Amino acid sequence: MHKRRQGSQWNRIRPIVLAVAALGAGGNAAAFNIDTGNEDLEVRWDNTIRYNVAGRTKGRNPLIAGNQAYDQGTFSKDRGDAVANRIDLLTEFDLSYKKMLGFRFSGAGWYDGAYGDDPHPNPKFAAIGEYNGNHYSSYTKRYYQGPAGEVLDAFVFANFDLGNVPTKVRGGRHTVFWGEALFLGGALHGISYSQMPLDLQKGFATPGVEAKELFRPLNQVSGQVQVTDTLSLAGQYFLEWEPYRYPEGGTYLGPADFAFNGPDRVFAGAPLGFVPRGDAREPKQRGEFGLSARWSPEFLDGTLGFYYRNYADKLPQALLNLRTARNGVPFHQYNLTYADDIDLYGISFAKNIGGVSVGAEMSYRHNTPLAAKILGTVTTGFPGEGETVGPRGDTLHALVNVLGTISETPLFGAATWATELVWSRLEKVRSGANNFSGVGYGGCSFAFKPVGDVHDGCATRDYFGLGASFTPTWFQVSPGVDLSAPMAFSYGLKGNSATTFGGSQANGNFTAGLGLDIFQKYRIDLKYVSYFGRIQDYGQSGGSTNITAAGLTTYLKDRDFLGLTFKTTF
Repeated sequence: MHKRRQGSQWNRIRPIVLAVAALGAGGNAAAFNIDTGNEDLEVRWDNTIRYNVAGRTKGRNPLIAGNQAYDQGTFSKDRGDAVANRIDLLTEFDLSYKKMLGFRFSGAGWYDGAYGDDPHPNPKFAAIGEYNGNHYSSYTKRYYQGPAGEVLDAFVFANFDLGNVPTKVRGGRHTVFWGEALFLGGALHGISYSQMPLDLQKGFATPGVEAKELFRPLNQVSGQVQVTDTLSLAGQYFLEWEPYRYPEGGTYLGPADFAFNGPDRVFAGAPLGFVPRGDAREPKQRGEFGLSARWSPEFLDGTLGFYYRNYADKLPQALLNLRTARNGVPFHQYNLTYADDIDLYGISFAKNIGGVSVGAEMSYRHNTPLAAKILGTVTTGFPGEGETVGPRGDTLHALVNVLGTISETPLFGAATWATELVWSRLEKVRSGANNFSGVGYGGCSFAFKPVGDVHDGCATRDYFGLGASFTPTWFQVSPGVDLSAPMAFSYGLKGNSATTFGGSQANGNFTAGLGLDIFQKYRIDLKYVSYFGRIQDYGQSGGSTNITAAGLTTYLKDRDFLGLTFKTTF
């Protein structure tokens, strides 16, 4: 067992405990609409508190633990250690006048006692860790340890008639996502890709979570007009940009030690030695926009959607910038770069068929970033805002999903189920081909294997992936108590996606558990989470294993955990 610097946990958790106590002092009134004495004025204040404890159930994989670039996550916790001991608070305040004008505010706070101040690399790699002084950066400590908090929603809205046309407008921090995607895989290949940033930190910890639970709000202006009974138009213009939130290197579910915004450096070997992480090359804060039309003609008995978006990517390419300063001194950094001015054209379809809900999408991305060689080298200097010297190209994406319910059977009282198939195709590499991590391209190579293939994670022309969930429920197993058994599964059927985090062959995850709904007020979940995939072993050099994998999350295949969660709203 490793000794960890925990400090005084009470001093750290105290601010959140006091906040919860203060919120609770108002009694149960916060759980209901607040009586304003004016029937036109509705005010609601809800507070949700969640406590999660989880423990590691699987030992270390020696190939992962023995690699200097992937060891810190698996060494961060021993088998049997707590990987989460977290308390979360969500507060939501809504006010509306005649349902025509109003505003919404929500915020979150958290503290996790499972994290101390220091990462824990493989002892033989301790001198070349990715955090300066072997201490977590302030960024990593904020989002993993806390106590900390953030504003989520903060917007005003207005519903009115523009002439005879019903109109809805929102301004401020809120979420808008288009299309029919259900799961994380669908969100990464759907029309809503990079429409809002995703919380992948949450997505990795809770596989099978619905895509809508992962979207994070951004400051924007959005609107919708109901032109006719069958046609609605919508648009949005962004005033803020934010990247996806990732599982950071050196944390339990961080797959690569040097990624993403938390680690300070990477050891690149001789002759470079330590290379610091430079500032991310981010796009402009404002300027993204989108337009959509939804048409529901009577003869179709369904809905067609048409979309155009011009957006900036919210997933990065990680490139090693090797350049020489004017005085002739070498100056090296690795940077996360985010590209903008990407065009997306899409069409969607939704319809109930035989009591089952069917959704489908197809979209085309022009000039989108492609899967880049990890820490691929560039010598052309820093790119400008919204630019990247990594690979860009054109891709096609499609998905189809089906979801439904099952009524009472001898096995359970009822059940819900869903499945989603995704597909993507690389149409063209437009630039940066030397760093494209695709089969047959220069970026698909390694020092220990000059020509990589699909099993090494190199992108193929086509990718197919599958996601599914099934939740049977048993009602009133005890007075006021319902029991459910949620389970979810995702799997890369064939090929590796040409876009970042798009999915990989034979890579995936599953989760299974039990849930109790008690008096429709308390929720308890027991859940087991596992990742899987195939690691390629190419021996050792310099004391480190030489490994590759199809899919970054394959490096989490030894990170199984069992979690228990309690949640209530007051």
